[in-house]
Amino acid sequence: MSSYRIGIAFFYHESHSFSPLKTEIEQFVQEGYFIGTEIYKAYSGTKTEVGGFLDVLKQEKQVEIVPLVCAAAVPSGVVSSAAYYTIEKQMLHALTHAGPLDGLLIALHGAMVVEHLFDPEAHLLGQIRSCIGNNVPIATTLDMHANVSEDMLTYTPLHFGFKTYPHVDMYEQGVNAARALLTQIKESAVYYASLKKLPMLLPSINMRTAEGPMKKMIDLAKQAEQEEDVYNVSVFGGFPYSDIPIAGASVLVAALNPEKAEKTANTLASQFWNIKEEFIVDLPTVEEGLQTALKLSNTKPTVLADIADNPLSCGSGDTTELLEYMLKLNMTGTLFGGLYDPDSIKHCVQAGIGNYVSLSLGGKVSPEFGKPVEVEAKVVALSEGEFYNSGPFNQHLKVNVKGAAHIQVGELDILLIGRPVSANDPELFRHIGIEPAKKKIIGLKAKNHFRAAFEPLVGSIIYVDAPGVASNRLTTFNYQHLPSPIWPLQDAKYESEKRRKEKWMH
Repeated sequence: MSSYRIGIAFFYHESHSFSPLKTEIEQFVQEGYFIGTEIYKAYSGTKTEVGGFLDVLKQEKQVEIVPLVCAAAVPSGVVSSAAYYTIEKQMLHALTHAGPLDGLLIALHGAMVVEHLFDPEAHLLGQIRSCIGNNVPIATTLDMHANVSEDMLTYTPLHFGFKTYPHVDMYEQGVNAARALLTQIKESAVYYASLKKLPMLLPSINMRTAEGPMKKMIDLAKQAEQEEDVYNVSVFGGFPYSDIPIAGASVLVAALNPEKAEKTANTLASQFWNIKEEFIVDLPTVEEGLQTALKLSNTKPTVLADIADNPLSCGSGDTTELLEYMLKLNMTGTLFGGLYDPDSIKHCVQAGIGNYVSLSLGGKVSPEFGKPVEVEAKVVALSEGEFYNSGPFNQHLKVNVKGAAHIQVGELDILLIGRPVSANDPELFRHIGIEPAKKKIIGLKAKNHFRAAFEPLVGSIIYVDAPGVASNRLTTFNYQHLPSPIWPLQDAKYESEKRRKEKWMH
C-alpha cells in the first residue's frame, strides 16, 4: 500500500488587462481542461510541468498519484469571474473528495488576472489551504513572467520559476518541484523563502535567456543555487500587461536558512535593479524591418516577428499591418501566419480546395490595430487544425487550432487558423503541407518562444513594431492600478526592505 498520497493540479493563464478578449470557460476547454485520470492521457510523456510531476512521482513506489484538475487557456484578456470560480469550485471539489493528501503539486502561471480579483493565484492557494489544512506541503511551478505576491508565500515557500525563455525548462521545473516536495514529506525538510519585489515594469521582448540581461540574472541565480543552504532561486521578469498592484519584477529565494534566503535575495535584487536599462529596446517599423530583410543574403528564411500581436502575449492574432506590407511586397517564397480568422476559414471550406474565394482577412477582433484586408485568394489546403508539437517548447503536447486553411494571395502563402495561437512550432505549418524552412521571408505572430523550434530552420530574426495590444511601448497603455512609482513609467528607487520570513515544516 502506498505511504504517500500526492495530488497534482494545473491552473494556468496569463491575463492582459487591456485585451478586448475576455477569457471564458470555453477558452479553457479549447486549450485544455482535464479532470481526474484524463490528466494522464493529456500530459504523460509531455515536456510540461505536469509531465515532470508525473515522471518523478511514478518512479516512487511509495507514492500514490492523485490527479485533480488541470485547466489552461491561451493568454488573452482577464479571466471572467464565472470561468475562474467554475474551475476553482471544481478544484476544491476534487480536493474535498480526494481523501487525505500528504502533499500537493500545482502548476500555476503567476500572471492571471480575474474580474474583481487582482491576485487569483494567492486566492486559490488560500482556498486550497482551507481545504487541506496548513500541514500539507505544497510546491508550485511559476512562469518567468509571473507577478509574484507576498501573499503567495504565506501558503508555501516552494515556488519554482522557469529559468529559460523560450520556456523549454517547464518539465525540469516540474521535476524540481516534485523532488522538493518529496524531500519535505520524507525528510521533514524546513524551507524559508525571501521575496524581493522591485518597482520596475519590464517589457519582455529582451528577456531571452540565451543572451542579454536576463541571461545575466539567470546565471547569477544558478551560481547562488550552488551555495550552501540555498535551495532554489527564481528570477521573475513580471508581466507588464497586467494592470494590478502586484505587477513587476521580483526575485524569490528558497533556502534552508532564513538569513541565507534574505541575503541572497537582496543581493540578486540589487543586481537586477542595476541592469534594468538593458531591458529597454527600440524596434524597427514594419516597413523598416521588411527593407532590412530584403537586403539580407541569407540562405535560410528571414523571420519578421509581429510581437505586438503575439497570442501568447495576449494578442488577438488578427492584426493586419504586417500582412498588408507582405501582400504589397508580393514576393515569391513569402509566408504569413497564423492569422486568426475562423470566418475566412468557413468561406474557404465552402469554396473548396483549388478554387478562388473573396475574403476579408483579419482585423475583426482588433480593428483599431488594422482593418480587414480584402483579397482574392486561392484555397490550397484545409485541415481540422490538430497536430503535436515537435519542438522543445511544450514538446509532444497536442494542439488544436480549431481548423486551418492554407491560402495564396498573389505570391504570398497565408495560414489561417481557427483560434489565436502563437506560431511557436513548425508543425503549425507542416501539418497542412507548408514547409517554413523553404521560404525566404516569413511573417509570424510570435515573440520569443518560437525561437526554440525555429532557430535551427531560419537565418535572421527581426522584431517589428506593428500596432497591437502587446506593444513593446508600455507608455501606450492607460494603467490605473500599478504600484507607484514604478520604473520606467515613473522615476523610482529600490531599497532593500526587511521582510517577514515564513517558516514551513511538515
